[in-house]
Amino acid sequence: MSHAFVTIALPFPPSRADAVDAVLETMISDFHNKGGGRNALRGKGIHFMTVTVVRGDHPEPTHLVIELSADGAEGAAIATVASSLDAWFTRIFQSAEIGKDGNLTTQLSRHQVKTGQGLFQTPGLNFTGHPGMTANRIRAEYDLAREIREYFDKHPVTASPLHVVAALRSHISAKPDLAPLLNAEPVPRLSPVGETGLGFYLGLVFRGIWKFFWPVILALLVATIAIAASRHGFWSSLTTLLVCALASVFILLLLLGFFYASLRKAERANQPDDSLPDAATLDAVMLHENNTPQNHLAGISRMQGGWVRYFTLRIAFWIIGQMAQHIYKPGYLAEIGTIHFARWVLLPKTNKLLFFSNYGGSWESYLEDFITKAANGLTGAWSNTVGFPKSWNLFQGGAVDGDRFKRWARRQQQPTRFWYSAYPHLTTSRVRTNAAIRQGLATASTPDEATALLSLFGSNPPPASVIDATEVQSLLFGGFSKHAHSACMVLQLPSNLEAAQNWLAATEPTLSYGDDPPVGDIRILSLTSTGLAKLEVPRDTWLSFPAAFRQGMAHATRAKILSDTGEDAPKKWDWGYEPTDGALLLYAESAKILTAQRRDVEKTLKTHGGTVLHSITLSALDLTPGSNGRQKSSIEPFGFADGISQPIIRGTRRFLRTTDAIHVVEPGEFLLGYPNNRGDVAPAISVTATDDPDNMLPVANPGHWGAISPDFNQSGANAPRDFARNGSFIVIRQLDQKPAVFEGFVKKIANDFATHAGMPKHLDSADKREQWIAAKMVGRWKDGTSLVRYPHRPGTGWEGKVDASPDNEFLLGEEDPGGLRCPYGAHIRRANPRESFVPGSKEQLAITNRHRILRAGRKYDVDGSGVANDKNPGLLFICFNSDLERQFEFIQQTWSMAWQFHGLENEVDPILARGQKNPGPSSEIRKLARLTIPTVAGAIQIRDVQDFVRVRGGGYFFMPSRSALRYLCSVTPSPATIV
Repeated sequence: MSHAFVTIALPFPPSRADAVDAVLETMISDFHNKGGGRNALRGKGIHFMTVTVVRGDHPEPTHLVIELSADGAEGAAIATVASSLDAWFTRIFQSAEIGKDGNLTTQLSRHQVKTGQGLFQTPGLNFTGHPGMTANRIRAEYDLAREIREYFDKHPVTASPLHVVAALRSHISAKPDLAPLLNAEPVPRLSPVGETGLGFYLGLVFRGIWKFFWPVILALLVATIAIAASRHGFWSSLTTLLVCALASVFILLLLLGFFYASLRKAERANQPDDSLPDAATLDAVMLHENNTPQNHLAGISRMQGGWVRYFTLRIAFWIIGQMAQHIYKPGYLAEIGTIHFARWVLLPKTNKLLFFSNYGGSWESYLEDFITKAANGLTGAWSNTVGFPKSWNLFQGGAVDGDRFKRWARRQQQPTRFWYSAYPHLTTSRVRTNAAIRQGLATASTPDEATALLSLFGSNPPPASVIDATEVQSLLFGGFSKHAHSACMVLQLPSNLEAAQNWLAATEPTLSYGDDPPVGDIRILSLTSTGLAKLEVPRDTWLSFPAAFRQGMAHATRAKILSDTGEDAPKKWDWGYEPTDGALLLYAESAKILTAQRRDVEKTLKTHGGTVLHSITLSALDLTPGSNGRQKSSIEPFGFADGISQPIIRGTRRFLRTTDAIHVVEPGEFLLGYPNNRGDVAPAISVTATDDPDNMLPVANPGHWGAISPDFNQSGANAPRDFARNGSFIVIRQLDQKPAVFEGFVKKIANDFATHAGMPKHLDSADKREQWIAAKMVGRWKDGTSLVRYPHRPGTGWEGKVDASPDNEFLLGEEDPGGLRCPYGAHIRRANPRESFVPGSKEQLAITNRHRILRAGRKYDVDGSGVANDKNPGLLFICFNSDLERQFEFIQQTWSMAWQFHGLENEVDPILARGQKNPGPSSEIRKLARLTIPTVAGAIQIRDVQDFVRVRGGGYFFMPSRSALRYLCSVTPSPATIV
């Protein structure tokens, strides 16, 4: 269904203009009264109609301009209005001294102004915010949405979304006037068409040149062929043809240059008019505004003189039309979605450019939308008129000058005295929402579709980037700093599927979800690839998991990437070398609660035939406040404040209360099923619809539902389900640390280089030199303050008495490009180089942020049996990733253990160094355990860095969502499952 844009302009004597305005002013109240003209138009396909007096400059006539936006053909719309409002037009015509000339339909049709963007058409441009939607449909869908809202007033939601939708359908089907609406009608997609590549814009340029210069091009083409044909001989004709063709291109370029020069001359000649609008006219305009949620704008501008402006007006309209057709979302003008119907019309035989717009909201908000979202388009059209704010190159400047543009717009505006709207109580947003409600009610067949439908009442489905926290296990949102006691239990599930599912069904209700974890007892479950196999996920689903996860951390390929060799080789681990099925992370507010948790886990698992393979008790957190009133930072075994440099996930509570923008990343960097930093959503790890008959999982890749309305155009009934959405990959590594070895090594280095010219003179004691060497190895002082911001001493001072907090907002490249403060090879510079490779580059910072990990580990000082182990305390390293290879493995291989990182040679991370060897010919094997500390007096070369860290175990795990865990409890094996 197409819309008719009808503009009718009937000339009448200028002396009657005030009388016509007076009649329009007095008759409108009668028109809207019960039984008036409004009722005569209702249900006849007319969306909007206005009648406006357009006064002409001498010797132009004044015009009575009738604007119609209707369904169907233009002629039918004119006939409908003429037959329905004959008496009303008679009154208006009499006041204007316009004689009735036969049949009213014929008379109105004869004065219709037909517009287009062609070279010989009357310039004009039409826009609809409701493509394909009839006025009757808009009103009917409003009635449907209102009926559903009243239903909810009487029937509070207590059942599942699908059951609620079924009840709604039953309720609506019993109402004869609404039952037909259970048959869905298409709703335009809200996503842009997206033709924004270089090819599109080049094509736009060439199409534009042909559209507006075709007579010249055709004449040159004919002349070229004629001249070439007059020559004798093939080669002579061909040579002449080529020469003439080049000459024609040159002439065309000269013509385009002349045209551009003429445009710039006209732009320089136009003087902006800063005068105030006429006070009486403005009062009348404002009197007719804001009486309903809709408003109407009637703008009448005077064209600048000369052929150039009439030509550029056509070009501007054509370009805007092309953008609307190929780039903008249907029903949107650029990013403006508040317009019902709008049009520009150059009134024939006058210098008047008319603009009529029916829009939702206030005039102020409407103009602000134009200024901020579509300023170039406005400038392209109106820069051709007198007094418009200074513009250049047709589309630049102008409306960007917001205050001056709004003053100009008010001066052009005329009061809308006679105005009809078929649905004056509806904004465009409400129209789209009502259409989505109808379509969703007719088609919703999955829980997520039903949920999206119900969210349209008083809310909206969240954008794709908003985390569904109720589905995500709580550890992603924070490290549970109020739960001081914790443990990690590595599990082996029952080998029998039924027993494994029964165990999971008993365990799942005890897990914690969301960003507001419970007090007392918190449990987080993650599974390995073997654990998922035991639970018999469909084979294709299992194969969709990345290879790194399926192989596991102990696989030879992964061990090579992670430099897990020698004493750190998986075959020497305490756990993780043999297959494990999962891990339960336990957090408690007291040791007593933690003990009860562990006993419950062991008992439940044993009851179903599983076992705990390994258990790690983590050190209790120190919850006492520090000198600054904040909780003391966690201290890792080497004595450094830990957990300082962390990415910040957009939309989380931490994001909402921080201004540290350089560390902000999108949810998709850590949660599957969400957009990542590049705006992409990773391919779903999917389950077929037949393997999820109870619709327990969300639909895979449903598209961007946006904040305005969901897209129900395609049913999700048979679509694949997303098993991994709201889940994340977890790396767990048990790392023994050797504080005594570390301290002894630092003491030796500080003593060896005490007299080195590069050793700062203010380090006048062995203790200060030791702190300095240790800080250079890590990249921070032990108090957590950075070397970048505090290069000479710790932020809290040598004695720790100065009030200073750990800092993380620095830029390594911009603030320390040469590594004189934080060495290139320091631990934190390798773990997160920020923009170090290209100082100050936002692009480099964005690249680095693609490789961030979210850490959630804690230190331990006892072994699995609970016996104190002060000699070899360590860190249970835990981190979240959405891509194990791009994040954790990349950091480990490309930054931490890369022997030529940042242009260095034969160096690896001095904290993680494990006697690694430089790969290459045996004659060139050199030990990599070293660190270069650059100083202005020459580098301090620390060699033979000892092994301070040993890997005792680890694995790659997947932390499923609530829905995925419940699905695993009930999955029915099929021939295609893992065995």
